[in-house]
Amino acid sequence: MMNRLISPEQKQAIKDQLRALGLALAVHAGFAVLFLAGTWSWQPFEQETPPVRVTLVDMGPVVEQRREEEAAERRREERAEQERQEELERQREEAERRRQEQLEQQRQEEEQRRQQELEQQRQEEERRRQEEVERQRREEEQRRAEEERQRREEERRRVEEERRRAEAERERELEELRRQREEAQRRREEEERRLAEIAERRAAEEAERQAQEEAERLRLAEEQAAEDARRATLREEYESTIRELVRRNWNRPPTTRPGVSCDVRVVQIPGGEIIDATIVSPCNADDATRRSITAAVMRIGAFPYRGYENVFAREIVFTFRYDG
Repeated sequence: MMNRLISPEQKQAIKDQLRALGLALAVHAGFAVLFLAGTWSWQPFEQETPPVRVTLVDMGPVVEQRREEEAAERRREERAEQERQEELERQREEAERRRQEQLEQQRQEEEQRRQQELEQQRQEEERRRQEEVERQRREEEQRRAEEERQRREEERRRVEEERRRAEAERERELEELRRQREEAQRRREEEERRLAEIAERRAAEEAERQAQEEAERLRLAEEQAAEDARRATLREEYESTIRELVRRNWNRPPTTRPGVSCDVRVVQIPGGEIIDATIVSPCNADDATRRSITAAVMRIGAFPYRGYENVFAREIVFTFRYDG
């Protein structure tokens, strides 16, 4: 368990400290042995000397010389001892310096390791923060996408509802126009019957031949007039219906002033589907009003067709007016 808790760098630092400590102890022990060896009083081995016969001489100069030699020897030994002490002190200082250097190196390594751990923690925290920011960004994008989807769905439903309402309104308008057209047709037929009765009464007053010729001429003229009148009325009704549809689908720009009168050329296919609309002369409207009129025509999509087959044309021109 302890081996797993101590890193290889820490193990190496501990080994270096133990090695330095052992070296310092060995050096101190060696100097201690040398010191003891230098200060030890050695007693020479005493041997029994045979008696000799000597002659007394004056030993004064010899003794003085010996004393000087001993004093010089002691001074040399003291200098050597001092040098040894200085060497020991230097070695102790060197060992202390190395120990301090090792401690400083260990401190620096520990500080570096701590900085690395702090950097790793900071990087880990930064990574977590980035992950959190990314997660929040994805959630925000998903939320916005869902809101956009719901908004589009609401917009689609609203447009569909408006389209259905517009179709229903157009059907009601067309139904009303058909009713009015049928009423006009009925009145025209009543008028034709009345004219026919008058013609018959006039024909009866004339001679049979003249009456027959006159009646035939009048009948033909009345039929032609009725057909012309019917076509003219149907054409006028058709254009009136178109103008009313355009007016209902027109979004008037703010720049439009009363008194606008523009001819509009519309290209359509059988069935009433509109494929093009342009403003032709004369037209006294500005550009914005012209664009709004053609946009209103294209917004209708298709003009009424059923019941107006006789007056249908692929290209028609009608006048759009706005009097305020």
